[in-house]
Amino acid sequence: MDSLGDYLKEARIRQGLSLKDVYRETGISDSRLSRIENGSTAFEVGPSFTKALAKLYKIDLVDLLINAGYLDAEALSSYERVFRNVDLLSDDERNHIQEQIDLFTKGRKNT
Repeated sequence: MDSLGDYLKEARIRQGLSLKDVYRETGISDSRLSRIENGSTAFEVGPSFTKALAKLYKIDLVDLLINAGYLDAEALSSYERVFRNVDLLSDDERNHIQEQIDLFTKGRKNT
């Protein structure tokens, strides 16, 4: 993929969505999204719109955040082991595991 704009445009087209469709679903103006897709403006749509685009386009949010430059592989490295296959867990299982993590880390400071 050449750029974030190409990535987004390809994902939008793959879903059969027009720029107007995306505007109706996300509130991101079609002109703004067009400028992002064409590389003439930076990707600055904020977290809620980024999440909405990922959901609408059926693309991984983390991949989109990396492509947008908000995250990098180094920032994610400490989480990769912890979250491997987490999508296979139910909400109750995730909550239980988070409670265990909270218990183990109680009183520790984040460095």
